Amino acid sequence: MIGCGDSIVATETGPVIYASQVEAAMSGLLENKEIELGQSGLMNALAGSDLYYVSSTVSEGIVTVKLTGELSSGGICDDPRIIAQLTHTAMVAAGTEEARILIDGVDIGESLSLK
Repeated sequence: MIGCGDSIVATETGPVIYASQVEAAMSGLLENKEIELGQSGLMNALAGSDLYYVSSTVSEGIVTVKLTGELSSGGICDDPRIIAQLTHTAMVAAGTEEARILIDGVDIGESLSLK
């Protein structure tokens, strides 16, 4: 469970060729500007953000993803949704159990607390 009683749900995309699975997954997530996924009732808390993948590294079981751009949140319910969407996408793509997301060098939690 994440923010305001929500759950994170995995979705699938079509085949994409990238050098990095993390880049493919994160870019696909960030490029989607639809607020809802069809008739599914699933919500994209990142739809209002203008973020771009820069790079990622995996060290000691932690994937660190560097993004750049503008983060937009709808408030206290969206903040944990945004964190969950980014971290879970990165972890699944990298095959790790922990993710660190940086936006222009600032940790995602700190970025959201500055909003």
